Amino acid sequence: MRVISRALGVAAAAGTMLLAAAIPASATPTQANYTGSGFGSTAAGAKQAALNDALAQARAAGFANTQCLQLGIAQAWPDSPFLASRTAKGAEPAVSGPVVGTTWEGTAQVQCASQPAPGTVNLNRYNGPEHLSTTGSAPGGYYLEGSLGWLYGSQVAGTAPLYTCHVWGSVDTFTSPDPNCEGQQFVSTLGFIYTSPPAGVASRVVRRCIVGSDHFDSNDINCEGQIAEGILGYSLD
Repeated sequence: MRVISRALGVAAAAGTMLLAAAIPASATPTQANYTGSGFGSTAAGAKQAALNDALAQARAAGFANTQCLQLGIAQAWPDSPFLASRTAKGAEPAVSGPVVGTTWEGTAQVQCASQPAPGTVNLNRYNGPEHLSTTGSAPGGYYLEGSLGWLYGSQVAGTAPLYTCHVWGSVDTFTSPDPNCEGQQFVSTLGFIYTSPPAGVASRVVRRCIVGSDHFDSNDINCEGQIAEGILGYSLD
């Protein structure tokens, strides 16, 4: 993948593999996360109850359901001292068949964002078979890691197009400002991103990073402890 590195410029980085999600400090947040909890007679029912609780919290804060996406993977565990300790939450135990009288407890998290400017689209990062940044929906098997900010749906002054590309012979996708995808396969146009920090507008830097052979995008200046390949531009916060 040297052709990709040359196109953006390679830099070393250090940190942790966590997506940096900036939440503006204001009475009415433009982006926020909500964690819900719930109970059910099955693991799936507990997860759905937890998701409903998280969405209810978001609605109470002023967000519509359509402004929220599930963040990460919902968890559930049997709320029974005979099957699992409440202090050992996390992985779901292997329980074959229905467990009579068992109540399941679950947690789920959503990330909600309000549109900062007319004609913008949210650039979200997903994880699954590989990392994927998209302004649309992700394929099955991917889960949301967080928002990278907002892009314009059509070009405005100071912005340039941003593309999704695919590495030939690989599952790996990457984001690029190059319409020729740096010699790889063009997939789609994501939107339009500022090429420098816009004056008087809250924005975030979007960097392209790589871990092993997997490309991912990040708002973290240190690429979350992985290798930085360069700055893609500046998204709206």
